[in-house]
Amino acid sequence: MSMECTTADCQNHTSTYLCTGCIRDLQAWLDMVPDLVKALSVTVAKLDNVRPAGGGGGGGHKPGSAAPINLDALQLQENLRTVGTDAKAYAHDPRAAGLALLIQDWVNKAEILVSGPNEPPVNHAANRERIKNIAPAMPTRQLLPWLKLHAQIIVTSKDIRNWAHRGKLRAVERTPQPTYNPHEVLDVWYETRREESHA
Repeated sequence: MSMECTTADCQNHTSTYLCTGCIRDLQAWLDMVPDLVKALSVTVAKLDNVRPAGGGGGGGHKPGSAAPINLDALQLQENLRTVGTDAKAYAHDPRAAGLALLIQDWVNKAEILVSGPNEPPVNHAANRERIKNIAPAMPTRQLLPWLKLHAQIIVTSKDIRNWAHRGKLRAVERTPQPTYNPHEVLDVWYETRREESHA
């Protein structure tokens, strides 16, 4: 049976509810879960920026009541413990696309709680979608500062040349100078980082 991938805006043909690319993306998120579950144990016990167990509210911590814990971290830890380890198994579930988004959201929130609010992770999937809708193709000299400002990534002109040479990136216009779609550059940048992290 052939159908379209159920991930929003994917439309790749597949025999399951997720295409091969989306399964690979989901697996990258799932691979982050075990380390985050462990790290959240430390965050749960932290006494900074926490709410008392059993509910917040005023009055402060009362003698003899439960020790304060980070309930947000505890909830995320419990959520992540329910997550499977094999993205291919999710691909057979009609809810796969929604579950993948939910897992991504949990991972992003867990990373923020673990690493602290000063350096929240960049949501590259959201960036790609946003850029796709608002950014026209542009030459490298305009593209690099644009990506730094709007997508919070650093790309060099050498990166662009290498990706184009290896066929990962195609110019929209070749004359008088090559122009590239920012969302495609972001896709290649994200894919390259994933490959490097699994090398």
